[in-house]
Amino acid sequence: MILRRFNDAPEKMIPAAMALVVAGLSIVMTGFAWPRFSASMPHPGTDWNDFVRGAIFGFGIVVEIAGVALAANAAALKKRNAA
Repeated sequence: MILRRFNDAPEKMIPAAMALVVAGLSIVMTGFAWPRFSASMPHPGTDWNDFVRGAIFGFGIVVEIAGVALAANAAALKKRNAA
């Protein structure tokens, strides 16, 4: 996969990890603002609105966790290479 390129280069992992964290935070903020966006769309019902909002939150949190895991992996590799 794309992330396999980072296995031996923690210097390249850190910017990618921070980009994932920022993207995840942006997605979560979209989830917070979802009630404002959904008012302008055709209203399919509160159940679908809640589902979409929850899916947005879940996807944002998964992206953030992936960024933190990548950053932790980069820190471990950097520490191992320094010793």
